[in-house]
Amino acid sequence: MRSGVLDATPGLYRILGLEPAAELPVGFVLDMIHPDDRGVHGDQFAVLNAGQPINREFRIVRPDRTQRWIQHRGEVALGTDGRPTYGMGVIFDVTARHDAMQAVLQRHDRLNALVTVTAAAFWTTNHQGELNECAQWMNLTGQSYAQTRGTQWVDAVHPEDRARTLAAWTTAVQHASAYNTEYRILCADGIYRWFNSRAAPVLNKDGSVREWVGICLNVPGQSRYGQQGVLTPDPVEPDFSDRALTAAQVRAARGMVGLSKEELAKMAGVSISTIVRLEDANSPVRPRHDTVMAVRRALEQAGVAFTFDTNAKPGVREA
Repeated sequence: MRSGVLDATPGLYRILGLEPAAELPVGFVLDMIHPDDRGVHGDQFAVLNAGQPINREFRIVRPDRTQRWIQHRGEVALGTDGRPTYGMGVIFDVTARHDAMQAVLQRHDRLNALVTVTAAAFWTTNHQGELNECAQWMNLTGQSYAQTRGTQWVDAVHPEDRARTLAAWTTAVQHASAYNTEYRILCADGIYRWFNSRAAPVLNKDGSVREWVGICLNVPGQSRYGQQGVLTPDPVEPDFSDRALTAAQVRAARGMVGLSKEELAKMAGVSISTIVRLEDANSPVRPRHDTVMAVRRALEQAGVAFTFDTNAKPGVREA
C-alpha cells in the first residue's frame, strides 16, 4: 500500500487494454476512470489506505479509446501498527451486463412512449385479474386506489355496460385468453366516453398466468354519452375470430363432428396431450395461444362455429 504500485495478473492488463509491464502504478489506473465517474470513484485507493474494503462499478477509457464497465472489489490487510500494509483485489469486466441493462431500459422507454401516444390508460393486474398498477386508470376515471380494489373499478363503467364488461373480463381471466371489449367510462371530467379495452396474460414457464397487462384506447367518434340521454352509435361488435376456446367448447365441438382426440390432434398439427389439456378446465398448463388457434381452425373446418354471446356462456353450433 505504501509503494502505490499494483502487482497485476495478465488478466488485469487484458481488461485494462494494456501491454503487460513490470509495474502498474495506482495513479495510472485512476487516470483511466471515465471523466464522468472520476469524481465519485477516484477515491478508491484512498479508501483502501484508510483500511476500508471497496466494491465499486464504474467506466474506464482504455488507451484505444474504447469504454468498458468494470467492477472492482478490494480489501486490505493491517500490520501490527494497525495501518494497511497491502491490498488484495479483483476486477471484473461487467460491460455485457450493463449493455443488457441499457437495452432493457431502452425497450422500456420505447414502450412507455408508445403507450403515451396511443393509450388513455395502461394497467396491470395480478394473476387473478385484480388491479395492481393503475395510476393512469385512476387519472382517467378519478377513482381512488381503494375504489379500484376487487371489481370496484367497474363502478366507473356506464351502468348499461357494467355486467357485459365484467362478464367479458371474468371469462378472459378464467380461461387465460385475450381480452378485447368496448364500454363507456365515466371520465374524471364527468363525461362518458367510449373506450376499447384490451389485455393479455403474461405466462410463467409452466404456462400459468403470472400477471395481466392491458390498455384502454379511445374509440374515435364515440366520445360522449349525451347529456339529453342520447347515446352515441353502438360500438363495433368485438371480433371474436382470435378468441381462445373454453374446455367445454373443445369437448362439445369434437363430439359434434365425431373426431377422436388423435384425429383432431393430427388435423391441427398438435400433440394428443395438447388436446387433453385443452379439454381439461382444471389443467394447470395452458397451451400457447397459437396452438389453441390451430385447434380452433381445425374444428371450424370440420363444420362447427363457436359463439361468444355477451349475455351467455361461450358456445358451439353447426356451421
